[in-house]
Amino acid sequence: MYFSIISALLLLLSLVFQWDIIDALTPFLGGPLLGLVWLLVVISAVLGSAHAYRHRSKGASAFAPLMVSIGTLLVAFFVPFTQLWLYANFNLNKVAREQVVEKVKSGTFAPNVAHNDKLIALPTDSGVSMGGDEILVEGPSSNPYVFFFTFRGILDNYSGFLWVPDGGRPEQFGDAGEPGTEIESFGGNWYFIGNR
Repeated sequence: MYFSIISALLLLLSLVFQWDIIDALTPFLGGPLLGLVWLLVVISAVLGSAHAYRHRSKGASAFAPLMVSIGTLLVAFFVPFTQLWLYANFNLNKVAREQVVEKVKSGTFAPNVAHNDKLIALPTDSGVSMGGDEILVEGPSSNPYVFFFTFRGILDNYSGFLWVPDGGRPEQFGDAGEPGTEIESFGGNWYFIGNR
């Protein structure tokens, strides 16, 4: 029973914080770690099945470890953890991101990364943009598009929140107008952009 509960908690916590884990460990290490946690729950379900079969004469209590594992798998498959995380991330960081946008517009923050004239490295641990605390800026500094990463993947995979200037459209930012790009309004000037 303890193994079922511990593996269930590990899986649920890893799903709640999976993007923070991937950001901290990179997709190369975060992905396998999350896979290992999924494997623990599957092993727990198999062991729970064996336990339920061996101790079936004890009644419903013999099925408890199996039910914990099955319940955990159902929650993992049907609860939209990524969507919940995105909404929480957006709402928790919205004010700080808007302050960054104002600093970009005022010229306080300007491109400062040598290899890319659209990147701004923010002060250390600002927490508003994942993958190195850098933001992408396009357009005139008085009315820019400002992109905050939520995932900075390998090669050209990325996602994040885009602040669109008045009169602009999210499709006009970078390669957001390409087929397959996910664009979702988050209200006002804010959009979520996902490019795979």
